Amino acid sequence: MGARSVRLLLAGSAAVTLALSAASPLSAPELEGRRRMGPVQRLLGPIASAAASVEWARYVGALDAGDVTRAYGHAARALSLDSRAAAGWLTLADHFIFIRASPLEEADPAARRRWIREGFAVLRSGELRAASPGVLARYAATIKAAYLSNVPDEGLGWPGGPRALLNEARVDLERAAALGAREVEVALAYIEERERELTDQGR
Repeated sequence: MGARSVRLLLAGSAAVTLALSAASPLSAPELEGRRRMGPVQRLLGPIASAAASVEWARYVGALDAGDVTRAYGHAARALSLDSRAAAGWLTLADHFIFIRASPLEEADPAARRRWIREGFAVLRSGELRAASPGVLARYAATIKAAYLSNVPDEGLGWPGGPRALLNEARVDLERAAALGAREVEVALAYIEERERELTDQGR
């Protein structure tokens, strides 16, 4: 299929989607879901998810080729095409927190913290647009409590240390609960257990 045929197909599908949307009123949840969509996603409708999958495949290919600039461009396009899918926000956040901020990639603790904060910024952006924002908030809390609070201070140097990370995780969990996330109690129980461990260690 040529480029012109693809453009015609996308345009025709978008027109059908717009016509169907106009034919029937949207419910309150549907209106909220539409508000969270980007303009491209609203235009393309169901095709947007398929187009985003293509961009994510290209993102992986670019990373494998060592071209992070091109990879991030594909990720940005994927998120603009399907911003409601939490998986996309999780994928990019994981890359920043676990790959770019790893000791193998960055020996400097300050650089590691910058990449980690970039990953959390991705999750917060996703909370504004994803269909399941509570999942992203709960994930941020889990990373802080279960992973970062266990990283040796000399390897990360997080301001305030593990106690500060656990406090941040509590705030994330409160937000996750307000956004309708499940199993918040499980994560909270882990935070409390980790706090007891730190107390026993005199930290």
